[in-house]
Amino acid sequence: MDADPKVAIELRWGIEMHADNAGQYGQTAMDLMARFEIPPTPHNYLVWYSYAAKENAALLRTIDILIADGRTFTDAWCDDLYFQFFGQADDAAILSALAENMEESLAGTIAQILEASADTSQFGSALSDVKGKLNALTDAKDETKALVAALLTATQRMERRTLKLEQQLNQSSSQIQDLRNDLESVRTEALTDPLTGIGNRKAFDNYLREKAMHAMEEGSDLCLILCDIDHFKKVNDQWGHQIGDKVLELVSQCLTETAGSQAICCRYGGEEFAFIVPAQQLQQACDLADILRLALCEKCVMNRASGASVGTVTMSFGVAQFAFGEPLPSLIERADTALYAAKHNGRNQVMSEADIPKEPGDQIAVAG
Repeated sequence: MDADPKVAIELRWGIEMHADNAGQYGQTAMDLMARFEIPPTPHNYLVWYSYAAKENAALLRTIDILIADGRTFTDAWCDDLYFQFFGQADDAAILSALAENMEESLAGTIAQILEASADTSQFGSALSDVKGKLNALTDAKDETKALVAALLTATQRMERRTLKLEQQLNQSSSQIQDLRNDLESVRTEALTDPLTGIGNRKAFDNYLREKAMHAMEEGSDLCLILCDIDHFKKVNDQWGHQIGDKVLELVSQCLTETAGSQAICCRYGGEEFAFIVPAQQLQQACDLADILRLALCEKCVMNRASGASVGTVTMSFGVAQFAFGEPLPSLIERADTALYAAKHNGRNQVMSEADIPKEPGDQIAVAG
């Protein structure tokens, strides 16, 4: 269901009127979902409850933009909203945050113990001094001397226990820090392509959602480049999969070095790579794609074992620009269609969504 631009103001006023407690936030969330015909799933409820409670400024801005633009809250957009703001906190991230909280708590406990230890040590020194003075007095009563001696013994025992506890807590803090490092390594590994060392498909999905939301919040441009090695199957068939892997490594290195900080490069799958290009319009992204294409054409792949030349590797490129409010699969589909148009047109070239055939039924299907 579409909404007019005035709806955002009306909804925010409605939220103010219903923001007294959690129950009212929940009712407001249900009302909003009903108004926009959004299925009341747990994920959707979490998004709209947070919107009603104004818990996340970025979420508020994003939904307000969608409402003001009159967007329809499709299933794809609902999924994007959930995964952008709530779905990326994977187990490793949650455990890492938990470990950080535990570490902070332990640090505070250790600080308190050190302070108490210093006080205990000072008290023990004072008792020891009193005991010495009492022993020097001929008229001091034995009961008093015995009491001070007992207090001194107890204090010294407490000092030893405090020191042992301090050592144990320091060891636990060190172990928790090791756990955090291990979890971060696991999380990084889960987002990295093991062959090329760049981001994998999961990393691509995360980056694209993040950059799309940022582009909407800031009103900035965003483009997507998909590229595919031409005739890669022939490389594997003629030279074997080990050489094929070396080609993928070479291509990845060349592309990432050439793009530099202008774009985020990920391995999209197989012999296909993806570039997320923030703050650039369609023509600028096409220019970058052509620079990448030419840089790769200058490389010659050699079989080090035999010294034979594998030849020059070429790639075809498809480019599309993000339209505010569109589901991300639509952006990917346009870039993919442009990529296959480049292959259909002879390969080793760049084509954009502007070059895609517009006539109904014009389908492009080219492999390799």
